[in-house]
Amino acid sequence: MFVLGPIVWIGLLVFRIISFKRKIIFEKTEWQKHRDVEWERYQSATAGWRATVESHEVAEQARRTEAPLFHPLAPRSTASRIDVCGGTRDGWASLLATVGSSVLSSGGGILLLDFSERGIGGGVAQLATAAGFPVSGDDLPADTGRLGLLRDIDPEDVAELLANAVDTLRPGSDNPAIRLLDAEILTTIATRLDPPLTFTRLASGLRVLQGRDQLDGPDALSPEERDAIASRLDALGSSERIQQAIYYLRACLERLAEGDEAAAVGTAPSWWPLSGLRVMETSSRDTSAARKELIDQVLFQIVLHRLRRSRGDVSRDMLVVAGGDRMGLPALESMARHAANAGIRLVNLFEHLAEGAERLIGTGDSATLIMQLGNAREAEAAAEFVGRGHKFVFSQITRQVGSSLTTGMSSSAGGSVTVSETEGRSGSRGKGGRSGGWNRSVSVSQSAFWEDTESLSVTDSQQDGAIMQRVYEFSVEPTQIQQLPPTAFVLVDSSLGERRAALGDCNPGIVLLPRVASTAHPAVPPASRRPGVLPMITGQSVPPGLAAGDAGDQPEAINLGLPWEPDNG
Repeated sequence: MFVLGPIVWIGLLVFRIISFKRKIIFEKTEWQKHRDVEWERYQSATAGWRATVESHEVAEQARRTEAPLFHPLAPRSTASRIDVCGGTRDGWASLLATVGSSVLSSGGGILLLDFSERGIGGGVAQLATAAGFPVSGDDLPADTGRLGLLRDIDPEDVAELLANAVDTLRPGSDNPAIRLLDAEILTTIATRLDPPLTFTRLASGLRVLQGRDQLDGPDALSPEERDAIASRLDALGSSERIQQAIYYLRACLERLAEGDEAAAVGTAPSWWPLSGLRVMETSSRDTSAARKELIDQVLFQIVLHRLRRSRGDVSRDMLVVAGGDRMGLPALESMARHAANAGIRLVNLFEHLAEGAERLIGTGDSATLIMQLGNAREAEAAAEFVGRGHKFVFSQITRQVGSSLTTGMSSSAGGSVTVSETEGRSGSRGKGGRSGGWNRSVSVSQSAFWEDTESLSVTDSQQDGAIMQRVYEFSVEPTQIQQLPPTAFVLVDSSLGERRAALGDCNPGIVLLPRVASTAHPAVPPASRRPGVLPMITGQSVPPGLAAGDAGDQPEAINLGLPWEPDNG
């Protein structure tokens, strides 16, 4: 009975061990099956993920390869005026060629007044000729007599525009009384002359007021005209101030009259509506600089008068004034106002960002293009116009370097004595009797130790720190404006209330490159397609510092001339 109990217990224990082992083997087998299934699922999911990633990368690479790099850019509002500040000859010629191709292809005409002596109309003239558009050119003052600039203008208007022209060149021209006196004298002459009015005939009339004889050659005035002018001598007076004004006017008109005006009965300049391209260029190659400047003023005032008398219907025509910096702020403002009233799109090309141009840009429904400005002061004024913005910059960078050396020495000694005592008794009882014993033991142990320790520790440390500060600085630095390529520009448009700056390039050859889009980049809102808009330039939004974007995600800054189509609705 006592032997069977342990045997049964041992058997149960063995059975339990065997059952537990079988359970472990079964669960391990099931776990292995589940692991194999999950591993296959993982491998399948991984393969699918890798295939998706590769497919996405291939598609993204194809998108980047085929995505347009160049997108058109235009003012977002119905800007009726574009003011261009700075730029080189090549830059202006490229801009005019790009803009002009858009205007001509839309059925509009272009009148170019080139006072800059840069010959910027050659490029657009070649494009217009190749495309079959009519092109005509006039070189002033050589063609002054042939053109008959004063034809079909009322005598009072002739007197007014000539007074405005000569007043701008007169020293101390800020006196309105002198301009009124000039206008009165010229009105006295012009209203007593028979048509056609020419500079030669007006100068002869002023000589009559001075009491001088006619110049050598045929008399430009009839006896009746001379008598009518002479009858006004007493009304005007003979004061020194009157005589000085008459002398100044006569000297100016005689400079304008140099050349043959007998051909003035020929074809007059075509104003508005225009057909094709007409270039009116003034030059000082064969004349004095003073005469050239006087021609500039008179031609500007004549065009201003024609604009003032034009109808207010919206047209596709465009007027380009190159080098109008010296016309004065009042004349530039009048030109901008009357061009807008007449529905003529105006483009001003200013060689310098002078006081007049600086006060004009950004006014009204206009957009501004900043091109290369080499002068540091002008570049700073242009950067100020583009604007400032907040950004974070590193204001302080620190570095702390440290090194330490630590040495040490220590000694220690000690000992111990251990005494142990053991005592015991033992005994037993048997058939023979009782036996017993007694024992005792004593043990003594003794130990001693000593220790010497030396230590050496070397520590090097370096700590770097940077502090960023929020600053309010130029969005475009002046040095970047000075370093712009000849055909690059910064477009500033704030006529919708939201000011934006965009970087672009007006090289007309870019349109021939591959991957050129015909619509604006999605990141750049398209310009309104209503009359007055100049969809002429392309580019991208300018981040602070003119940072270039990724070629795959952002368009390169270029210029692309597209046909301009008004919104008939």
